[in-house]
Amino acid sequence: MLLLISSLIAWAGPHAEHSLSHPGADLEPGETWRESPTQGPDVWVYGYLPYWADDLNLAWDRLSHVAIFDVGLESDGSLSNTSRWTSIAADAVARARPYGVRIHLTVTSFSDTVMDSVLPSPSRRAKAITELERLVEDYGAHGVSVDFEGMDRSNKEHLVDFVAELDAAVDEVTLATPSVDWSGAYDYDELAAHAVLFIMGYGYHWSGGDPGPVAPLRGGDLWGKYALDWTVDDHMTWGAPADRIVLGLPLYGRDWPSSSTAVPGSATADGVAVVYTDAIERGDRYGRNWDAASDTAYTFPDSKSQLWYDDLEAIRIKTAYAVDQGLKGIGFWALNYEGGDPVFWDMIGAETTLPGRDPGGEDPGPADTGEPSSTDDTGRATDSPTPDTPDTGEPPSPPASDPWTRIPLEDAGMSCTTAPRYPLSWLALAPLLALTRRRRTSCPRLPVRLATILSPRPTRARRRGL
Repeated sequence: MLLLISSLIAWAGPHAEHSLSHPGADLEPGETWRESPTQGPDVWVYGYLPYWADDLNLAWDRLSHVAIFDVGLESDGSLSNTSRWTSIAADAVARARPYGVRIHLTVTSFSDTVMDSVLPSPSRRAKAITELERLVEDYGAHGVSVDFEGMDRSNKEHLVDFVAELDAAVDEVTLATPSVDWSGAYDYDELAAHAVLFIMGYGYHWSGGDPGPVAPLRGGDLWGKYALDWTVDDHMTWGAPADRIVLGLPLYGRDWPSSSTAVPGSATADGVAVVYTDAIERGDRYGRNWDAASDTAYTFPDSKSQLWYDDLEAIRIKTAYAVDQGLKGIGFWALNYEGGDPVFWDMIGAETTLPGRDPGGEDPGPADTGEPSSTDDTGRATDSPTPDTPDTGEPPSPPASDPWTRIPLEDAGMSCTTAPRYPLSWLALAPLLALTRRRRTSCPRLPVRLATILSPRPTRARRRGL
């Protein structure tokens, strides 16, 4: 029976598993991050804050969004466990406001019975959306994160209907999507028209499988084709624009009982989740190893177990990948698993800050391109919320839309194969930056991007089978 329950949880999805097992419930409260607000990241940094680790002393100046996890969806369209939201939402909104961070309410369903009852029913969808809208508006929050895991193909069109109707009711909607859509239940193109897609980029090696990287960056002969780059390509191939994708990364690893320390190994029982702080400590204690094939750390607590986890370097590499692909941003499952580590958040600040601005918050302002300035005399963009804005009791306005515009580095006289990550000084970059409007460049993934732009979007009838 326990094996059956574990298998069902893993099938439902990683958030479902953590929700039931509550890893990190005993985490120490995080430290207060900064004494004064600073300018935030230049791309989305989206973090889920689960109710079992809901300390609000977060790295607010490194985040763009915090999704409070969770309230549940019931079969009649009503919501359950709303106290998980109402007990923290007002404080979260107040703490987020000076930093311009957006607060989302996460609604979850990990039950086929519930989704089969609500999603096909216009009246039950409307009931759920009305309650979600009320909870968001009552607390001055900014949107809803939809986390329905274990979706069946039969509800594919109904999920699009739900997300579209929710998009009409609240300012922002995100939707958690799987690393591999085994059942073909997600119309990425239509969903991305109404929601930012948060890829749950973890669980590639799951609790009931053999030891291996939880979030491999690239596939290959050693681990198979399914990896973060495959998942991003899959979303984009089937119509999700890069600037509507957030790449979710794990702040946890997994420890499997195994037959030996051979890599790849064979599990002898289910693996258990280990939060970032504990995984780092075990790696330091037992000896950290590095798997170059997947950009993942691992260690052997003993001769009969393997712990695979994403440490600072693994997260840095995968964050850089997401930014270089022109994605909307990155995200984490889950906040406070990292223990409020300032070194971790300084790294995130550096990787999500565009060239020319200090990740600590000081912005030298744009180079003089001859165009009218869009900043005030503090150097901040005039459409960005600032800590000096009078508190009117209203939530801050979202920053103006500014989709990524990407051009080949060759057009600027640079080589994709030889250009370093930050190849030129700020002044040397100025002409290029004026053209791109966003201040980072990298080599675009032409095969995927051009296929997405030039080919008609796949219809539901053509939606893939894997």
